[in-house]
Amino acid sequence: MISKYVNQTKSSMMVLGLTLITALTGCAEKNFEAVPSTDGPKVVGTPRPTPPPGCTTDNVDKIYRPTKILFVVDTSGSNVNVTANYGSTPNCGNGGLCTPPTDPNKDFRGGAISDFLARFRHKTNFSWGFNTFSANRSIAYINSGSEDSPIFSDNPNSMNTALNRFNNSTDSGNTPYRQAVNLAAKAIEDDPDKNDTEKPNYFVILLTDGYPTDYVNQDGSLQEDAVKADLNALLAKAPGQVNLSTIYYGQGNDPRAIALLKEMSEIGAGQFANVNDPNSDFKIDDVIPGSNNGCK
Repeated sequence: MISKYVNQTKSSMMVLGLTLITALTGCAEKNFEAVPSTDGPKVVGTPRPTPPPGCTTDNVDKIYRPTKILFVVDTSGSNVNVTANYGSTPNCGNGGLCTPPTDPNKDFRGGAISDFLARFRHKTNFSWGFNTFSANRSIAYINSGSEDSPIFSDNPNSMNTALNRFNNSTDSGNTPYRQAVNLAAKAIEDDPDKNDTEKPNYFVILLTDGYPTDYVNQDGSLQEDAVKADLNALLAKAPGQVNLSTIYYGQGNDPRAIALLKEMSEIGAGQFANVNDPNSDFKIDDVIPGSNNGCK
């Protein structure tokens, strides 16, 4: 059974900070948050009225503001290897369970991104970025000459090149969220268009099948303060212009990863999706928040 859940964070004048998580199936209606502003979408803490019908992710094609889309893609070993579920021994013994490879042929990751690119590559106001993360680092496939120097390209063919490299790469190693978040922040910090009169929207879309390996202490506990500090630093690179959305994929069900990714999307004023079937009807559109000031 195909199951997909998208977390949406809403606030109202009566109750600020209320979190609403909805299950999306088939053609379920989706509501997205936005705030009228010359600076684009606001960050967490701002009252967020429901945007008009012309400003939902069903109408990404109608976004007219300059928009920078950065894909941050997990290339860790669990994509191609059997892994022990949280709480199991390394060999899945003692009643533990193993999770099969989550995306061994890159059908979900590459497919979802390729589909989005094919449908919106004509958007001349869109620019594109593509980073991966595994082992102990994050790498910019679209860069200024160094894998540590990410840039946004207004040429969609740059995404084709990045996707070809991604599809031919080998998944291996750990899941360094921190490296991924920090390299995404660098992409925004170094963007020469950041302070243009019509300030661009930045949509950072992080796809992962697991829990971070560089935000944990030796006892396995999460470094929550470090996560929040890095996310706030990401948002501060272009205040009021940045949204971080997160996607958890694969057939596993790690409650730690799901809870963390939901929280990250809430802090990042974005959306969260839990896609547990690579053959589901999920689209990247589902995690791109609308903007009252960014849609016709």
